[in-house]
Amino acid sequence: MRVVKFVLAFFVFIVVCYGASSWYMGREAQALIERELAQANEQVLKAIGPDTGLQDIQIRIRSYDRGIFTSQAEYELRWQDDQGRVANYVFSDRLQHGPFPLAALRQGNWAPALAFSEAQLQKTDSTAAWVDSLEGDSPVLIRTFVGFGGKGVSNWIFREADFSEADGSKVAFSGGQVDIRFSDNFQSHHAVGDFDKLQLSDADASAITMEAISLDSEKMLSPSGERTVDSEVNVARIALTTPEMQDVVLNQTRAAIQATQVAGLLTGQVSYGVEAVEFNDAQLGSVVAQASADRLNMSALTALVQEYDAIRSADTTSDDLPQLDDDQARQLRISLFAFLNNQPGLVLGPVVWTNPQGQGRIQLDADFVEPDQALLDAPADQLLLAVLGRLNLSVEIEKAFFEALFIQLSVEKPARASAMARMMFDGYAARLSRAGVAVYENNTLKIDAVYEDDTIRLNGEMVGLTSLLQRLFQGVL
Repeated sequence: MRVVKFVLAFFVFIVVCYGASSWYMGREAQALIERELAQANEQVLKAIGPDTGLQDIQIRIRSYDRGIFTSQAEYELRWQDDQGRVANYVFSDRLQHGPFPLAALRQGNWAPALAFSEAQLQKTDSTAAWVDSLEGDSPVLIRTFVGFGGKGVSNWIFREADFSEADGSKVAFSGGQVDIRFSDNFQSHHAVGDFDKLQLSDADASAITMEAISLDSEKMLSPSGERTVDSEVNVARIALTTPEMQDVVLNQTRAAIQATQVAGLLTGQVSYGVEAVEFNDAQLGSVVAQASADRLNMSALTALVQEYDAIRSADTTSDDLPQLDDDQARQLRISLFAFLNNQPGLVLGPVVWTNPQGQGRIQLDADFVEPDQALLDAPADQLLLAVLGRLNLSVEIEKAFFEALFIQLSVEKPARASAMARMMFDGYAARLSRAGVAVYENNTLKIDAVYEDDTIRLNGEMVGLTSLLQRLFQGVL
């Protein structure tokens, strides 16, 4: 009898301890969710300005009912566009508390965990068409395993979609999934995803179709606070169709970003590539482009953009650039000076367009210097020259490249199109050469312009600003 009582007491003790630990982990899971949502609102959503057409973006917890072993929560993502239309997306989440969530055990994950989450996208005005097309099933299912120490995995499953909106737009989506591994309470993660097809079209018969989409994104946070991002998106085929323009097809498109942020300063590179561009079945060659930046003060840049966006959104008199009063202009300059204090560098390019006959190439480099506060109220042209440490524009266009591209785009017969292309290129090259704007040699048109130390070198020749403007007027106009 003593043995039975002991076993029973031990069993009750285990149940009580497990219940207590589960309740405690449920509380910790709720605190973690609240922290992460607050961080998302502060760091990500606030960075989206009015230029996107989106306003009042926020993620919030609509409800949170915490129990001993499980909790039920609802999260909402909502925003308002520049037409006053509100979009809202609601996720219903069932969390099973650790240390051994039953749903995780069922999936073969026997490791102790803080919580296991199963969240589903719910029907709202913004998702009604998608949900109805699935006969009431949730379009998105997110399963997340959160371990101790902030490590875990998350699986996002997107259901297929084929529906029309009230405005006549249509969506055709194959579905797909994204798998995420994270650590450091979501500070570091690695996400991979695949989608077979996505097609968006509007009532005017304009459409974009993307096929074989894959993504691979990694974000890392070092113990010293260094943040690194390495992301890549590949799309096997992108087709653009509009009533006003013939079909454009981009084959094997790649977009990638590599960036590192240390002590608030960002250094990184963005690159794009298209292996084959088609226009109305004409083969136009391949295009690669990249841009890089160094020493970007992100907090100062964000403040500058937000300030400008606030001024622009408040200006309802015009769709063009906002009219600034003296106080607004001065405040923007103060924010600009704060951004330039770290002497950022920008490189746009090279942008290289290649076809079987040759290529065209362009690149623009700019380095900025720390501005003199005495120039805060200086004229805009004087200020620009003062903060611009170095500017280099490089252009190279091969005659064979231009001719081949012209033939592909021309409605004329190839022989006539070829003759027209050669005549146009030779004429324009001669004009730019006579004006001293470009150099034409070896059937290649070249421009190399450098501004540095208050001097201008055009194709190796020192020129004054007035002379440069005259040459540009003679050669271009």
